[in-house]
Amino acid sequence: MKKIREKYGLSQRSFAKLLNWGDKTICRYENGSVQDKAHNSLLLFLREPENMRTYLTENEIALDERQKAKLMDTVEKLEQDTDYRVGRRFFEMFFSRIPCEENGFKGFDYEKLCAMVLFFAHESSELLKTKLMKLLNYSDMIFYKENGISMSGLKYAHLPYGPVPEHFDMLLGKMEAAHIAHIEVIYDNGYEKHQVIPECDMPKDILSQEELDVLQRIFVKFKDFGSVDISNYSHNEKGYNDTKQGEIISYSYAKDIQLN
Repeated sequence: MKKIREKYGLSQRSFAKLLNWGDKTICRYENGSVQDKAHNSLLLFLREPENMRTYLTENEIALDERQKAKLMDTVEKLEQDTDYRVGRRFFEMFFSRIPCEENGFKGFDYEKLCAMVLFFAHESSELLKTKLMKLLNYSDMIFYKENGISMSGLKYAHLPYGPVPEHFDMLLGKMEAAHIAHIEVIYDNGYEKHQVIPECDMPKDILSQEELDVLQRIFVKFKDFGSVDISNYSHNEKGYNDTKQGEIISYSYAKDIQLN
């Protein structure tokens, strides 16, 4: 929350007025209290400058005219930022922001994906790329099964070793460039292993408690599975068996997954 507030140059009091929340609520969240779902959804929405612009124009804001003008100026500068515009075009080209059945009725959320990757990378003593892709798939599918929406907004394709996030190598390349995580190639007894190495701590304000609970359950379920084991396990899922090579596996198959 603090990063979002500071991104727009707002004090705690101004941020509280903007959101129509109490000063104590802002302070409590920034000191580590878990945000409720409605508050968390609004904060995630307002991270994007174009969403902040929409919020300012479509809602009655308690900020005075001078504060609103200053905030709108900040929004315009953020929208004009080269890195921001390039990044936005990148994701719009390859990752849909339009909710649909293939992405679990959630537009792709890069920051959430990064948090998911960092969660599994830090929890695991050794996390290989193939296993990570299956952990992400099960996390998204189970969260969708229980909440009607996916966690990351990723689409998963049917490939020989099981479900794989669409354009995943591209995403890993972006994470490596941003020093979030990278793949380290290790040679072990003639085998080439692609190990996921985290480069930063997992952010505390990206994942909800419900999302963290699902990630923890998935981690515990597959803790002792190797990459081959979890790949073989994923081959038994109805969504995988009902699709062909390269096809997207619909989140509608999440209802058929049983991990107990």
